[in-house]
Amino acid sequence: MPQYVTPQQDLLLSNQFPGGKPGQTNSLYNDLQLPTGSIAWSNQFNDSGTGTTNATIGTTQQITHGLGVVPNFITITETSAGVVYLDTGTAATATTFNVKGTVASLTFNWKVE
Repeated sequence: MPQYVTPQQDLLLSNQFPGGKPGQTNSLYNDLQLPTGSIAWSNQFNDSGTGTTNATIGTTQQITHGLGVVPNFITITETSAGVVYLDTGTAATATTFNVKGTVASLTFNWKVE
């Protein structure tokens, strides 16, 4: 949970807009409280990892991702001989997508966006 700090008087939004009065908090221009510390951006817009297809050629292998929403794009790059392709018979979810391979136990890199 972020901690909040009160901005310096000269940085208050109510001092920056016409009609705002210094320190006024019940106006259209409420004074902003700025969070301190860091914001974790990981998995906000994409996630990536490595995977291996099923040991049986053409069998679905479920891959877990941390995107938190159904991906718009899934990129697969094979790292060994063969082809990895999406299992279009099973829709991707907010936590998984499914692949099949033309070779048993084919390794690959993936990225979801």
